[in-house]
Amino acid sequence: MKILEVIDTFSPVVDGAINVVRNYADQLNKTDICVVAAPKPARKQKYRDGETYKVLRCNSLSAPEGYRNALPFTDRKFKKALKAEKFDIIHVHSPFVLGRFCVKFAKKHRIPVVVTLHTKYKLDFIRTLHNFRPLVNFMMRFIMKPIKRADEVWTVSYTAIDTLKEYGYKGDVKVVKSGTDFRYPDNAEELIDKINAAHGLAGQKNVFLFVGRVAMYKNLDIVINALKIVKDTGTDFKMIVVGGGFDLKIFKERVERAGLTENFIFTGAMTDRNLLQGYYLRSDLFLFPSTFDTCSLVSIEAAAHKLPALVVRGSCPAENVKDGENGFLSEENGEDFAKNILRAISEKKALKEAGENAYKTIYRSWEDTAEELKTEYGRIIEEYKKKTRGQTRR
Repeated sequence: MKILEVIDTFSPVVDGAINVVRNYADQLNKTDICVVAAPKPARKQKYRDGETYKVLRCNSLSAPEGYRNALPFTDRKFKKALKAEKFDIIHVHSPFVLGRFCVKFAKKHRIPVVVTLHTKYKLDFIRTLHNFRPLVNFMMRFIMKPIKRADEVWTVSYTAIDTLKEYGYKGDVKVVKSGTDFRYPDNAEELIDKINAAHGLAGQKNVFLFVGRVAMYKNLDIVINALKIVKDTGTDFKMIVVGGGFDLKIFKERVERAGLTENFIFTGAMTDRNLLQGYYLRSDLFLFPSTFDTCSLVSIEAAAHKLPALVVRGSCPAENVKDGENGFLSEENGEDFAKNILRAISEKKALKEAGENAYKTIYRSWEDTAEELKTEYGRIIEEYKKKTRGQTRR
């Protein structure tokens, strides 16, 4: 198969959808031919693609929060390269300018096209557009057009199907779950020792962890409020925050106002995957209160290291969590989050068992995902051939 994965912002930017596309392409390119279509990065970044797969870049402009605005319509070289590849299937991961362009390209050249919903876009539009309803409604119509034109629509969790229905999509939706490139390491103790030495954590009880983009819309105030309550009970703990983001300064200021500065460790953005494994391994409980994410890749990473997560009941990250068995569930407020933190750490044996069960029931490798992708892509291609038999590609 010759496969095109499409995304409106790509490396060197990092986020969940980009991580999915990178791993899709890396795994699929081992047995098939996989190409990624994405905007060019900013010139000042001086970034050069060095992946195992081909990346076709189109012209772009700067966008808020480090993202890019793709300009494929103005890029003759990109359009020529896209046509020359003769793809068997196109998979769009973002329904913006480049995504729309590639859906239109697929329809014109009679190539089956899949669109995956990765994000609760409406919440993002409300936030970034200051809830200016006419513009929010315009953007929702804009992103739904390529989704409705797709031959198949996918998402990354069953809970996210409700999001698509809320957006007005009435067709069938398939769920293809994400994975992780992590495996439980053979040198776990060595990695734990590195973290202990780096932060003076030897002998420290109750180490909590958050990994991801530091954005307040991920309910990070719940973490602050909960840990203030936990501290007021006299419980000793350390909270490690791995990641950078546009709200990092605001988050640190709120931590300081809550009197929690001595309890927090901020590592900044993490590119060293071995070191990141050490943080997962050293921690006792993963705190992830987000209801924004359609899928929590970091929760899967935590499960790969036998680290149970505390998540909000009914959220997408909570989809595979059974309370007290392979993780912990909380209501969406600081008081209940604090209560469940204290519940989780009160019984160390049960906490460890929850981590073991998370590894057995939540962990999924990208190799597993890639095998599913190849099966589904093959099915879609054959069904499309039957449907369009007698027609020729343009």
